[in-house]
This record gives sequence, structure tokens and C-alpha cells, in this order.
Amino acid sequence: MSAKAEPRPGGARVGRAAFSLALIALAGAVLVKGVAFARLGAIEWGIERDAAAGAAAPAAPARAEEAAQLRAAVAPFLDEAGLRDKARLLSFRAGRRLDPPATNGVEEIAAALAVDPVEPAAWMDLAELTWPDLALRPTSMAAWELSRLTGPYEYAEMMRRARFLARRWMFASPASKRALAYDIAFLRRFPD
Repeated sequence: MSAKAEPRPGGARVGRAAFSLALIALAGAVLVKGVAFARLGAIEWGIERDAAAGAAAPAAPARAEEAAQLRAAVAPFLDEAGLRDKARLLSFRAGRRLDPPATNGVEEIAAALAVDPVEPAAWMDLAELTWPDLALRPTSMAAWELSRLTGPYEYAEMMRRARFLARRWMFASPASKRALAYDIAFLRRFPD
């Protein structure tokens, strides 16, 4: 005779309790990550608000002090998963406002692009940053092309690309000139 063994009621309770504790721990981790997202979002919102009110820009030393404070506020997020791409871009852009600008800008933007290679603003930042160095001009033009590839219809980036290449028309390839002409024709459809 074989009788089925009755399941022990204590084992089911322990399993449910362990599952509940795992869910509570997961909810806590999500809450901590959400707070980090909100803190970085508040920093980014402050930057955008200051950029929109750019007409009343403070003097260069005050801007450099603000930029140093911003870089210090963003530093804890530079290697945090889910936030590092935005944090690295914010740190790079703040470094450009320092007086003198941060000397490791190319390394900072390369770190940002390593995390998020499809960020058109980062490619345009790289194009603008590398242009003054004659040896890096091919890199600058390639970065311009990659900005166009990664964000072909983002209005702000289209405007940046148009301004960038219009000033460097004689250095552009025929394909880049055609792309700029297309972008300008497309931009005419926007009201402003």
C-alpha cells in the first residue's frame, strides 16, 4: 500500500513568506532607483531652465562656479546603471561651461557615447569639440554624419547640424552638402 504523503502546511507558509520578502526587497530597490532618477531629472530640469533663461546669463566666474557645482552633483550618477548615459552627457556639457573648459572633454564625450551610441546630441558635441584640431577634422565630420544618422528628424539637432555644416561648407563632402540641403528644405516645414 502506498499512501500519498500529505504536504506539510508549514512548508507552504515558508515559501509564501520568502516570496513576499523577495517582492518587498524588489519594491525597495525600485524605490531607491526611482529616487535616483528623480534627483538626476531635477538636476537636468535646472540646467534646461537656466539654458532657457540664457539671456540673463551670469558672469563667467559665476558660470564656472555653477558648472563645478553641477559636475559635483552629477558625479554620483556617472557609473550608475540606467543613469550613466544622461549623467555623463550632463557632466560633459557642464565641463564646457567651466572657465577654462574641462581639458578632458573628448574623453568625457567618448565615455557618454560608449554608454549610449545613438544619442545625436552627443555626436554633435563631439563634432563641435574636435573641429578646432586639424588632425581631428575627419573625426568631426564623421561625428556630424553620425548625428544625422542617429537623430535625422530631431528639430534641435537638425538646427545644430545645419549651423555647424553651414560654417564649414568648404570642408564638407558632396554627400554631406546634399544632406544639409535636404535638412534645410525639411526645416522649412516647421513654423519657426
